[in-house]
Amino acid sequence: MSFGERLAEERKRLGLRQAEFAALVGTDVPKQSLYETGRRELRADYLARLADAKVDVIYVLTGQRAEGEWLDGGATALLDAYFALPGEMQRALVEFAASLRSQFDPVAATTVHGRRPDYRSPPATQPD
Repeated sequence: MSFGERLAEERKRLGLRQAEFAALVGTDVPKQSLYETGRRELRADYLARLADAKVDVIYVLTGQRAEGEWLDGGATALLDAYFALPGEMQRALVEFAASLRSQFDPVAATTVHGRRPDYRSPPATQPD
């Protein structure tokens, strides 16, 4: 996957159309399109604006998430899908996952914070 494809993926993760994203990062739609198709090189000032817009710049550049590099493709895809949902659907998904989790032995399950089953994080809070 190219940096342009990852940039488009990040834009979609943020739930923005190309025009909205271009305005957010201080460019225009034709230039944004060139970035996303890989026909325009990424500049430092543009990357800084991406970071300000909450884009995972490390992911765009390298294909590796800035945090949680140990997550496999399935977990990354799940998180990407979660962050692309509106708040109400995120809350519903958290409730659904909590109900599924309650069906299993919590002591035997690993967490996102650690692969050891003896590490438990505090209960997740509902997103706003």
